Amino acid sequence: MCGIAGTSAAQPAILAGLLARLAHRGPDGQGRWTDPDSGMGLVHARLAVIDLSQAGAQPMESPCGRWVLAYNGEIYNHAQLRAELEAVGERFTSASDTEVLLRLLMRDGVECLSRLVGMFAFALWDRQIRRLLLVRDRVGIKPLVWAGLPDGGIAFASEIHALRAVPGIDLSLDREALSEYLACLYVPAPRTIHAGIRKLAPGSWLSWSPGKAVTTGVWWRPVYGGGRRSGLDEAVEELLPVLRRAVKDCLVADVPVGCFLSGGIDSSVVAALMAEGAAEPVRTFTMTFDEVHYDEREAAREVAAHVASRHVELPASSGLADGLDAMIERFGEPFGNPTALLVGDLSRLARQHVTVALVGDGGDEVFAGYPRYQGGLLAEKVRLLPGFLRRNLLAPLARMIPERSDGRHAWRRAREFLGSSGLGGAEAYAAWVEYFSPAERQELLRLTSIPPSPIVRRYDEVASRNALDAMQETDLATFLPGNLLAYGDAMSMSHALELRLPLLDHRVIEAAGRLDASLRFAEGKKTLLRAVARKLLPRSIVDRPKLGFNPPLGMWLQGPLKAMVAERLTPRRLEKLGLVPAAVVALLAEQAGGRRDHSLKIWSLLVLESWERAVHTDSIPMAVPA
Repeated sequence: MCGIAGTSAAQPAILAGLLARLAHRGPDGQGRWTDPDSGMGLVHARLAVIDLSQAGAQPMESPCGRWVLAYNGEIYNHAQLRAELEAVGERFTSASDTEVLLRLLMRDGVECLSRLVGMFAFALWDRQIRRLLLVRDRVGIKPLVWAGLPDGGIAFASEIHALRAVPGIDLSLDREALSEYLACLYVPAPRTIHAGIRKLAPGSWLSWSPGKAVTTGVWWRPVYGGGRRSGLDEAVEELLPVLRRAVKDCLVADVPVGCFLSGGIDSSVVAALMAEGAAEPVRTFTMTFDEVHYDEREAAREVAAHVASRHVELPASSGLADGLDAMIERFGEPFGNPTALLVGDLSRLARQHVTVALVGDGGDEVFAGYPRYQGGLLAEKVRLLPGFLRRNLLAPLARMIPERSDGRHAWRRAREFLGSSGLGGAEAYAAWVEYFSPAERQELLRLTSIPPSPIVRRYDEVASRNALDAMQETDLATFLPGNLLAYGDAMSMSHALELRLPLLDHRVIEAAGRLDASLRFAEGKKTLLRAVARKLLPRSIVDRPKLGFNPPLGMWLQGPLKAMVAERLTPRRLEKLGLVPAAVVALLAEQAGGRRDHSLKIWSLLVLESWERAVHTDSIPMAVPA
């Protein structure tokens, strides 16, 4: 696990700047390589997890000198792949997965990607044909961003912040990306907030050669809509070995490994499978809160006792909200999910005990765990009602629903569900998962029209017409990589902690996708995974209501963030951001009066203001068109 970067403008000072901005991702070594013939340069900041020796250092050059690899991630099945390569005559000089990946790419090119099990983002430079290949893993666990240069060159990195070390990149504000940020609270791929920087989408590759246009392609994407209608017990028997394999593969490491444990279904299943046949007790970590509505310590203790883990409770730091400005640098663009601060704090504390931690992220997307999935299935039935009933009864009812302004979202979700009853499937789903509505963004940004929603676009691409299939595929391609995986990587790697996500193993996703939707959501949320959990855990754990890993944002806005809102969201600052002050004033008034729950919207505006402030601190002009 590491940080990688490179550029065709490989001057020593530029490469040094790239490395300096990625140093937090790899405290165990730094490497750089330059091709004197082409000017291409690669850099690597190393977090040593497999083969801790110098033999695993990067960038790694092929024995013949033709290929050079800079790689971030883990190939969990590298030992099996190594044995297959040795059987056909390959000989290795290290025990690293990096060398296995390099040899596979030398032999088979992108055709080898389907054989990889793991998470990765890498750059391969072919000196002979002068071609750069960038690749990102199937679901986007590892990040990769790139930018074109004025001379037709290219630069890439694990983080946006690192690319600011490369002169010539267009760092002006992408207004469409800003609109998408206000909708989603993150900027979906392929955009970033900067007009000249783009994210490589999950499951994609990019090819660049001097004098030629950039080409991209998709090598994997999640597909739901399988019609397999086996019984639930049979489906569990098929899925459980796949999950066991995924967890076992994630334990491959030459450093201490632990598990983040919340007490919910996802992390509890991961912890239970880790404990099966383990030579010593699993290490588990839970973050605790003083606010009782957010604390899961009792649930986590019950799971820890059941799996006999070495359990550690890590109290959330006081003043977490004060970490906003530091968080911005890790993302390099506005990011509006405050859970990132919790993950950063938990990673910092857990890193004192382990170098790798398994997490249950992805369980909701893969196994249909979100309340909105239930809403989507119900909405299909509501749409069968006559249009005049939906217009004249449900829409007015939505406007009458009160909302709490303490950061809990149940009433907001009810309002959104009823208010979108007249919309089609894609538009209704976008209305549920987006925050600032199209009308609000149009007013806030002074837009004559709203750009197409990336959520609607992805929903409409799903081949299956089943609502659950469409919602899950959409989330796996947008919300998961753009939100959950983005903050998981950024905040854990801030503290050189590697997170591994067995529930997002592509074999698990494909096994779930082959099953009929009724098996994933037959008896309520997460039917299939709950049935698996009952094989591993006591019923009291399995049937416990989901709490979620969220900060007390409503309380923050009433307390420590109140002064920050007053100081930073002033008319002058809002105008500088290109926002309409009156629209924000109305938003703040509704929140203060307890009439609406705008806590996440207000937080996202604070993040936006903090990002703009950080951009100028970094001596980068931000052009905001009128």
